[in-house]
Amino acid sequence: MPKKLYFLLLLGLCLIAGCSYDSEKAVKNGDVINMNGPIFNFDRFQHFLESVEADEAASVRITNYTLEGNPTLYNLSFDGTEFDLKIDRSKNKERGDNPRKMSMSCTELVEDEGQQLFIYTLEGCQQGTSADSFLLLNILKEQIEDHEH
Repeated sequence: MPKKLYFLLLLGLCLIAGCSYDSEKAVKNGDVINMNGPIFNFDRFQHFLESVEADEAASVRITNYTLEGNPTLYNLSFDGTEFDLKIDRSKNKERGDNPRKMSMSCTELVEDEGQQLFIYTLEGCQQGTSADSFLLLNILKEQIEDHEH
């Protein structure tokens, strides 16, 4: 009997671990990673922006982590005219009332430069019958400078 119990416990731990999406896995997958300060693989986001500027199709995955380490995945694609954003909060244990998964189409990606931040926002986003904006990514300027050396 104890062997079955240990097996079930081990199986349960494996299933829980398989559901997580830690930053090491995200790095291996090539995600742009926002850890509430440090940004990893930012060059992939820059390449995406260059493709958008040239009206070329492109895609990028951005993984934003909460302070507690819970990921929200943004799969963003551009077809040359329109942005398609798929949001996956299924691995975020503290998503609250937010849906596990959702998608929206947007017409524009806007970069705003503040004193300390670059802010990337999707504008003209259609979700259901409403049009809105969606904050995609905040990046501390010092984080970008650290990665350009």
